Amino acid sequence: MKFFTRLCFIACMIGFYAASSQVMIRNTTTEKSKEIDFGTKIYFKLYSDSALGVEITKDVGTLITTSDSGFILSDGMEISVSDIKYLEIESKKVKKWRGIMSPFLFTGLGFLTKGVTMAIAEGYESNNETLIPLYTGIGGSVSVLSSIPFWLRNKSYDFTTGNYEILIP
Repeated sequence: MKFFTRLCFIACMIGFYAASSQVMIRNTTTEKSKEIDFGTKIYFKLYSDSALGVEITKDVGTLITTSDSGFILSDGMEISVSDIKYLEIESKKVKKWRGIMSPFLFTGLGFLTKGVTMAIAEGYESNNETLIPLYTGIGGSVSVLSSIPFWLRNKSYDFTTGNYEILIP
């Protein structure tokens, strides 16, 4: 009897795990797919309904669930999959690393600014001969290393090329 209950528990857990991300974006040429979890912030552009060809700015929403042929966002808006022209998925890892590295970036920029200011204003007098390279070297290296997460971008998909498709099981 214990074996049966454990088996049912494992089957339920696998079912809940499989149901946690029901939106997939598939590359039609390589057949690779990317899952979008519910609760993920997405940026999207829709096809314009006007004949003028007006460029529509990116809208933002949090994917809560799906319907038969669309996304339902946290504000209650429903978007048809066929209306989506561009989709960008916010990376939680990049956002986390940006938050961690931003204090280091400001500190590094402060040291770099102090070193450059000392070099321009005072020149290489007495202690400045050793302090200027120290401040500029440490400030520059910390600034460059801590700015790496700000160079990274979210994963984006352009559906106008025909290389991607959205699958809602």
